[in-house]
Amino acid sequence: MDLSSTAHDGAAIIAAMARPAETTAATRKVLAELERRQLLLQAGREFPSIANIVAGGEIKGSWWAHPKSNVVYWVCQDLEDDPRVAEAKLIAGKVTALWHTVWADVAAIALARERWQLSGLSPTAKRLLARVDERDVRTDELDWRADEKLGDVCRALEKRLLVKSQELHTESGAHAKQLGSWQRWWDARGGGALPDAASARARIERLVGDPRLLPWTVARTRSKKQRQR
Repeated sequence: MDLSSTAHDGAAIIAAMARPAETTAATRKVLAELERRQLLLQAGREFPSIANIVAGGEIKGSWWAHPKSNVVYWVCQDLEDDPRVAEAKLIAGKVTALWHTVWADVAAIALARERWQLSGLSPTAKRLLARVDERDVRTDELDWRADEKLGDVCRALEKRLLVKSQELHTESGAHAKQLGSWQRWWDARGGGALPDAASARARIERLVGDPRLLPWTVARTRSKKQRQR
């Protein structure tokens, strides 16, 4: 569960959030919708989201301020623990829950290392990517001395599907990320043959309905605008 966009202290949030009795039913509802759609945003208006399903309608602003925020939090925790669910920053650059039936497609897209993923990547980001390709990296253990902010570099890699990240809660209550390769992630789940990237992109586009929400379209549109300047 990605909490990095909030200004809340992680340890204080977790300590204060007792699991509401309605969480189990809410989790079942979200899982049923995720199985049906195969993709759900964690939160947002661009596509059906976990937060909006739990709230019973569209949340305006941060879901942390919503009366159902406690339930949303625990539903996200349940999904994080469910072996059929994974996450990636896929739709609109936001955390997206992935049903197991689309894992091969997302892995195939991530591992293709196509132009939209690598074009314009900063030297700092390329160095971090090379390091992650070799072994998993925890952001709280890095001796980061680059001019670019570590968080910005991580987000650039995540949104291009170049790394598979996992949110961590450290002993101090701070947030950190573990960055790993999609290849290791896929191998740990049994591996196997992957579809070609073009077929995988086409399937994800059909599921989302609007390709403009997907990172390869965003990158190509940005590149086209830059060439026209």
